Amino acid sequence: MYTNKDVVRVMIVTEMFRIEGTLHVLMGSRLTDALNSKTKDFLAVTEAKIYSLADDKLVYEPEYIAVNRDSISCIFPLEET
Repeated sequence: MYTNKDVVRVMIVTEMFRIEGTLHVLMGSRLTDALNSKTKDFLAVTEAKIYSLADDKLVYEPEYIAVNRDSISCIFPLEET
């Protein structure tokens, strides 16, 4: 079953990577709602750019990545330019 989603441009920081991409959340929900959801262990991110924290080099550019909620150190929305 398909569920309508909103998209939020985000930056996610993990222990080893900085991920910039589009996070898909349930329509009408907030970023914190997606993070606090106990029903899903992974967050869907599309149009991702993954940078190494060690040297800030782009290491991957996948169209889709599933990010484990428990591996997130911090996450915040990016301003659209």
